[in-house]
Amino acid sequence: MAELRLAALEKRYGATVAVAGIDLAVREGEFMTLLGPSGCGKTTTLGLIAGFFAPSAGSIQIGGRPVAELPPFRRDIGVVFQDYALFPHLTAAENVAFGLRMRKLSAAEISTRVREALDLVQLAGLGERRPLELSGGQRQRVALARALVIRPTVLLLDEPLSNLDLKLREEMRVEIATLQRRLGITTVFVTHDQGEALVMSDRIAVMNAGRIEQVGTPSDIYERPATRFVAEFIGRMNFFADGTRTLAIRPERARLSLQAPGEGFARRGTVKQVLYLGGALEYRLELEGGERAIVEVPNDGDAVHYAEGAIVWFSAARESCYEIPARRP
Repeated sequence: MAELRLAALEKRYGATVAVAGIDLAVREGEFMTLLGPSGCGKTTTLGLIAGFFAPSAGSIQIGGRPVAELPPFRRDIGVVFQDYALFPHLTAAENVAFGLRMRKLSAAEISTRVREALDLVQLAGLGERRPLELSGGQRQRVALARALVIRPTVLLLDEPLSNLDLKLREEMRVEIATLQRRLGITTVFVTHDQGEALVMSDRIAVMNAGRIEQVGTPSDIYERPATRFVAEFIGRMNFFADGTRTLAIRPERARLSLQAPGEGFARRGTVKQVLYLGGALEYRLELEGGERAIVEVPNDGDAVHYAEGAIVWFSAARESCYEIPARRP
């Protein structure tokens, strides 16, 4: 059963269409990510679900109940914002308690639930600190606890990791995904970061120009992109015209050799640049037809190294070549 359902949802600002009639069903307990570049409509979609502004057309249902006409506080949702939106003059515990006080719960109930929420996000003992006394990761946890303490039906996360440094961001995305699965809370996560989407999501909705290009599991999106936009946006891709078809080959699925391979796709070319990536080597090629190609080879000690200027064969097995479907009307 879908816990959250969007049907023909639109948002227009005069002649500008921010969300262009999307349909999406998020299952109970699912972690759904809205992924796409800046300006694609993902944050606007999240704002429509949250009730921060009204849709121009379409419907929003949470738990089978229409909510498009309801104010945010009556939609039973929790929201974690990109900048966390914590009150600087309140302690961590007071920030977490804010939504419960607005709901007029008893002091005893508030105290119990705040303590449980802080424990849940590994902030036990830090409730009396104010936001400026906490690290970025701790502030992010306070914002998450504040959203979870009200026990919402749906949790909305608006790029909550974007202000963290890379190492902490990688740690927190695993923590959030693990916590979400343990709680079983229906979650919609907005990001432009492909790595976050692939690691954290049960399913991903890739958005472009206010529309959903494809919805699928991380492996579906990466291995079987439905459009060229999805193929280009998720990871990196080599594209080749092959008659009436466009073939797509991931750099890590391609191979380099000095001899022509016996089968599969193959083009000869010249190594133009070699990049050292630590765990991998990246070769940038110019093929004889004038096409450009990239090959990523694991830096495992066994890889054959090719110098810039070397004449090599770029190849891929048939199963590594994906045909991009013609663009849908």
